[in-house]
Amino acid sequence: MYIYTLKNSKSLCIRKAVVEDTEEILNISNQVAGETSNLSYSKGEYYMTYDQQYSYISRLKDSRNSCFLVGIIDGKIVASVTFLSSSRKRMEHRGEMGIAVLKDFWGVGVGKALMDCFLKWAKSNGITKKIDLLVREDNIPAISLYLKFGFQIEGRISKGMLVDSRFYDIYLMGKTLK
Repeated sequence: MYIYTLKNSKSLCIRKAVVEDTEEILNISNQVAGETSNLSYSKGEYYMTYDQQYSYISRLKDSRNSCFLVGIIDGKIVASVTFLSSSRKRMEHRGEMGIAVLKDFWGVGVGKALMDCFLKWAKSNGITKKIDLLVREDNIPAISLYLKFGFQIEGRISKGMLVDSRFYDIYLMGKTLK
């Protein structure tokens, strides 16, 4: 567990998700989907049922090369970061990361704290060597955050996302750990 002081003087606790978080994670996943069009799903489209989310959290809590972290302010989950890696030997060294933050907590350092905590975990697990992520081309705050943490744009998926009848390219960003 890590504690960060945010720009608004609130304390953010970051810890691994536990199965008791299942309902709250489902709720914030749907809430954040209604607050931004930067995710791969929109409000009401979150792809996991309660049982699937419970199983997912349970499976990741003991994983050495995948994780699910939650950010908590005043006892409420307000953000999460997930990292999924393969169990296959040839692919276990890399995975895909995703971050979600409730809109009320944008711009106060939650994303920065999540990245810092996640990268500490990734560097310490002894397996992870490469982190990939996808980000919409016009999500400048997220791209800026990733660049500050040493990610690089490695590719572009043209017309990778369709939102309100408009196509957006998606950047593939990556970071190699030393």
